[in-house]
Amino acid sequence: MKTAYLRGSEVQSRNSIRASLLIISATTAVAASLCLLPGFPFHIGFCRAAAVSSLIHFAAFVFYDRISDRQEVFEGLVLVNILILGFMIHFTGGLMSPFVFFYFWILASAVIYGVPDRFGTPLAVLSYSGIVMAEAYGFIQPWSGVSSAVYQSRLLTMLIVSAILVFILLTRYVTGLVVVNLRSSLERESTEKEIMLTKFSELNATSQIGVLAHRIAHDLRGPISSISGYIQLEMIKTKGPEDIATLKDLSEVVSNMAESINGITKFGKSQEAKVERIRLAEFFNTLLAIVAFSPQSRGVKFEKLYDLKSAAAVEASRPDLQQAYFNLVKNAVEAVRDNAD
Repeated sequence: MKTAYLRGSEVQSRNSIRASLLIISATTAVAASLCLLPGFPFHIGFCRAAAVSSLIHFAAFVFYDRISDRQEVFEGLVLVNILILGFMIHFTGGLMSPFVFFYFWILASAVIYGVPDRFGTPLAVLSYSGIVMAEAYGFIQPWSGVSSAVYQSRLLTMLIVSAILVFILLTRYVTGLVVVNLRSSLERESTEKEIMLTKFSELNATSQIGVLAHRIAHDLRGPISSISGYIQLEMIKTKGPEDIATLKDLSEVVSNMAESINGITKFGKSQEAKVERIRLAEFFNTLLAIVAFSPQSRGVKFEKLYDLKSAAAVEASRPDLQQAYFNLVKNAVEAVRDNAD
């Protein structure tokens, strides 16, 4: 059951990744088409970089089934995204580019998709700081007058670059913590469901075998009682010593059979029931949680009409009480599950 649950989660994750590839491809395609608008404020290199990104992501979307299990492909996709973003930042203002925040998005997405961060964050830091420093020291020509003005102050340039780099590192760190906690929570939930379903299966199996044992015992009690009564009547009549001895032997055999039948009816019950104090609200919450996870309970609505915080409790054997109420709830579920009204 846990395997099936994890497979369902894996399918949802794969579908989400495939959908995100298509969304990125469409978004960058729209960005590439902006060059067709009159008065486009950025260099045409921005549109070319966006077009390349769109084609790469569309190819990943089309061939996703072939590359979905190859983690190195997605790691390479992250690195390509960072490099392309470097060109886009250069062509849209360098230090003052409005697209710097895409570094945060790329690194966060890499963590969510499970891509190891061996090169992503270092490359993002080198990409952004390298472009800005190259523009600031005149190795490449800035494409923004605003950035050129800021570059005149080395102190201001270093402060802005430092702030962006700190945000890049914090984004990667915080996103990693969030994803790790989320995955731990999902694993705990999966484990809890597995425990509940296993417990339900055990209870259900015990209940079914117990019902069968009681039916067998019920069907055998009648004939055995009749045989025992007949033997007792025969023993009352005048018989010879040999017949009396035979009847006594038969009576003993029948008594042993009756004891065996009583043993069958005690199947699954503890010989020495341990009595404990059981808070009823907590007991019924646990019981209903177990039953609710059963596939047999699909479509059945459970209404709790008791006080969830009630302190009412009883002194009883928990296994016996659980088995008794489990049978009641199970019978109720079977009675209503096919009746939508």
